[in-house]
Amino acid sequence: MRISDVEIHEFDYEVERTGTVGGNWVYDPDSTLEPPGFVLTIRTADGTEGHYRGFAFTPPSIAQVQMVAEEHLLGRDPLARRGIWQDCWRALRHTDHFGLGAIDVALWDLAGNHHDASVSTLLGGYRDTLPTYASTMFVDDNGGLDGPEAFADYAERCLDRGYDGFKFHGHPEVRPEVDIAICEALADRVGSEMDLMIDSSSLYRTYADALKVGQALDDLDFFWYEDPMHDGGVSERTTKKLVAALDTPMLGLEHVRTGPYGAVDSLASESTDLVRASAHMDGGITGALKTAEAAEAFGVDVELLLGGPAHMHLMSALRNSSYFEHGLLNPESDWILNQGFEGRPESIDDDGRMAVPDGPGLGVDIDWEFVDRRRTGHTVIE
Repeated sequence: MRISDVEIHEFDYEVERTGTVGGNWVYDPDSTLEPPGFVLTIRTADGTEGHYRGFAFTPPSIAQVQMVAEEHLLGRDPLARRGIWQDCWRALRHTDHFGLGAIDVALWDLAGNHHDASVSTLLGGYRDTLPTYASTMFVDDNGGLDGPEAFADYAERCLDRGYDGFKFHGHPEVRPEVDIAICEALADRVGSEMDLMIDSSSLYRTYADALKVGQALDDLDFFWYEDPMHDGGVSERTTKKLVAALDTPMLGLEHVRTGPYGAVDSLASESTDLVRASAHMDGGITGALKTAEAAEAFGVDVELLLGGPAHMHLMSALRNSSYFEHGLLNPESDWILNQGFEGRPESIDDDGRMAVPDGPGLGVDIDWEFVDRRRTGHTVIE
């Protein structure tokens, strides 16, 4: 079995009542965004296929797939995923490796279809459903999630839906005092019933602000504090100081594209307490699995960035992962989530848990009618 062609369908999503501030997603009743997406298909001569639906950093992902497809995919055995992964990691060494995520996930989907088994089964997964937290859009000034009361009200709704945790993204205009007030309102309203998290998304420009917010989290018993510093978590010295100064676990490395290799460096230097990994951006399921198992050896938990079927399957096989991230959520708008798939595979059950698809491969079907209707480009490499 050999890879015969690589196909890329480009399209755009439609996200109503949503805008951006500084590139950060917020509720906006007067705005509709149409961010780019794509479906990557890797196909063999006998017609076996694997798909990946992309939503994050579409332009560089597509460009990088095109960079490596002819030399490192065509004619290869698609089941030799780890060899392909190593070759593509090196080939993309001058880039951020975004394209490798799409390639690797599509190869896992293809392998599951070939073996008539779910990706979870191929990974040795043992969890059928996953504990899930609600992950919101950023703080807005448009009458949505615009302050402490709005967030506390929404957290109560999420608690009623069954979510075990609640995370919000800070104010995109860098207002640490607003972020602290929201943390206090959340702790007061639902802190005894939900794990609470804040994703500062590398907003804070000074160590003093990051420390001040972290000290407030210590007093409020937050579950984790995510990526506070403006450098994106690249400075291990800075984050190591914060880790040493605070009791709240620091979740880091979301914005650092060094895959499992950089994660090990940060763990060895004790510059993070918890590790972010992403099949979408850190080398696919293979890359994120490498990171998760390295973290496990350090006695550290790994948390997967955003959702998607790949993360459902991967988390089903991980011991050291607390929550599936369901987002980005807002009470007044519906994010990308299930667009591009048939049905609603990324939806919690009545107990607030995320079910792992049990069909072959990723266990989800591409909504080709949606993709064709909103198509913006099409490429076949053969």
